[in-house]
Amino acid sequence: GKLAAFGIMTHVAAALPGEATLAAHQIILSLFFFISPFLEVISQTAQAFLPAFFTEKDDERYQQSADALSGRMLRYGLAVGAVVTSVAASIPRFFPWILTNDVAVQEAVRPLALPLMFGGLLTAPVAVSEGTLLARRELGYLAAVYVLSTALFPSIVFRVKKAQGPVIHVWACFAGFQLFRAMAFLGKIWLPKLWQKLLKRKEKVAVE
Repeated sequence: GKLAAFGIMTHVAAALPGEATLAAHQIILSLFFFISPFLEVISQTAQAFLPAFFTEKDDERYQQSADALSGRMLRYGLAVGAVVTSVAASIPRFFPWILTNDVAVQEAVRPLALPLMFGGLLTAPVAVSEGTLLARRELGYLAAVYVLSTALFPSIVFRVKKAQGPVIHVWACFAGFQLFRAMAFLGKIWLPKLWQKLLKRKEKVAVE
């Protein structure tokens, strides 16, 4: 999914006007690759520890433990994501000379700091919830979201190519791509639980 998205983004960036456009895109892409392991390691942690809690699906104690651990990892992921992406985004925004000596590329890379931060930050809940869903063996749902998001993304990004818009729009599309996945994954995990809590509260109010 993401690898296909990166390939399409690079193709579109190469077709946009501006001598420094593609170079700026490649720099931001390299920074994203640098921060990705920090964000995805929690997904691997979820896949390692959560399956044991889903062996007894009818046991409420196991479910509560799984929910608590999932929530804790989500908070850790967001905290790590906020720190790592803020540091990574500050470099092209405030210190682009660290990345390149070309003044034109420095100016082209500055505006991409914000979508890099949002795209990276959203990767944290995507990775954590993806790990949780893999632990729960929700493979059909994951595959459906992968296919749908990967199918929709090119049609949106190619509009940027057709309009010959700035490369920041390409990275804004990627942030939207990650937002869609985050909402889909988190919604699958937490919305049913929130709905159950609301129903229980209504039942208590009705009894009282």
